Amino acid sequence: MVVDDEISVLENIKSCLKKEDFEVITVDNSREAFEIMDNDKENNFSLILIDSRLPNSKIPAFFSMKPRSKGSIDTSTEENFLKKPFSKEELLDFIRKRI
Repeated sequence: MVVDDEISVLENIKSCLKKEDFEVITVDNSREAFEIMDNDKENNFSLILIDSRLPNSKIPAFFSMKPRSKGSIDTSTEENFLKKPFSKEELLDFIRKRI
């Protein structure tokens, strides 16, 4: 799932990932994302990308999280962030390393 308030960003990411045979759901607000996650009884999501900012910065980025992960979510380092703007190759590499 990809969560971002910019529709054009969602459309571009969805198009890119579908061409690589990823199943993608995009939402433009966090409330809808929470509703989808609450209704996801089969744990269908391997990874969620959330529009955010790099830690201690104003630089836009996607934060990545695995919804089935039992550990705590670390938002203090840049390791779980994909800085915007990014190329198609950077996006695909980032995702493949996390699923």
